[in-house]
Amino acid sequence: MITNLDHLQVTLYENLSREEAHREIRKTLARKLGYEPDIRLTENGKPYIPDNPLYFSVSHSQNKTVLAISDAPVGIDMEIFPTGKPYTHTLRHLTERERAEIQSERGFYTHWTVKEAYIKMMGSTLAAMYKDLEYVGGVLYYKGEAVGGQRYQQTTEHGVLTIYMPYRGL
Repeated sequence: MITNLDHLQVTLYENLSREEAHREIRKTLARKLGYEPDIRLTENGKPYIPDNPLYFSVSHSQNKTVLAISDAPVGIDMEIFPTGKPYTHTLRHLTERERAEIQSERGFYTHWTVKEAYIKMMGSTLAAMYKDLEYVGGVLYYKGEAVGGQRYQQTTEHGVLTIYMPYRGL
């Protein structure tokens, strides 16, 4: 487990196939809930448990899977370096201000994971929201307006992990 705050639990699963990781995720959720959950998907593919206030989000990169569990909507995205995915062709889909900030693969995925985590938190899809999102100067904008919420981000030499949640007062 990476962290276990009152409102957020993040668990990393390593060296497992997606199928094995999903079995472990079910076990983690069952321990948290006290029963075997009936995990379903929204029409956009976001996993949820019917009639339960628990929210969770999953991300896969290379041989790692990460799970975020919260009592509020949550989105998580992770990219492990090197990704092996060419990112330069995707730069044309970003705004001029975003492109000016991105100088490397690490910079690209720092921006990308913020957007992806937010989209997952919202339960939407890349196709529906990506063109309206801009991440500049450490602030996420949707249709030109700053997006509220909390962003937790960790960037290391190994990759980027971003979690997005609604704002929680202290």
